[in-house]
Amino acid sequence: MTVPIPGEGDLLFIGATAAWRPEAESVRERQAIALTDLDARHRQVLPTIIAGDFNAAPDAASIRFLSGLQSIGGHSVHYHDAWAVADSGPGHTWAVDNPNARSEIDKIIRQPNYRRRIDYVFVGSWHAHPKAHCHVQAATLAFDQPIDGLWASDHYGVVVDLEVGTDS
Repeated sequence: MTVPIPGEGDLLFIGATAAWRPEAESVRERQAIALTDLDARHRQVLPTIIAGDFNAAPDAASIRFLSGLQSIGGHSVHYHDAWAVADSGPGHTWAVDNPNARSEIDKIIRQPNYRRRIDYVFVGSWHAHPKAHCHVQAATLAFDQPIDGLWASDHYGVVVDLEVGTDS
């Protein structure tokens, strides 16, 4: 979807999810390539934002590909991992600390202290958007505490503050 940024133009926002099984990294790699191909077909002047549940830790091939740290099948891209840019700590979004996640983690992962960052906000970089910028100002977790004893989801949310604009 394109999001109008008043006085600046349209921003392409892609909400994504990826294969959830821990052993499905090869599927996630193909999905990451498909996401970047989608961006290339619909790219705007303002940097693209790709956000969602990628079901992969930062060191996984699909995340390293999106971050420009490795190629996959002859494809290379570079997006900024907003959480990493903000340097806001581990950013675990799926953790045993969340009762909504604990039962699934116990069933699938079977490790008592499991915590991973698997949800991301990626920001398009200068080579794809040479006439615009998207500066990461901050990144924080959301819904990482219960409200009146209720947890919002089995994942914690990611909130990223961005400063987006065209360059003069």
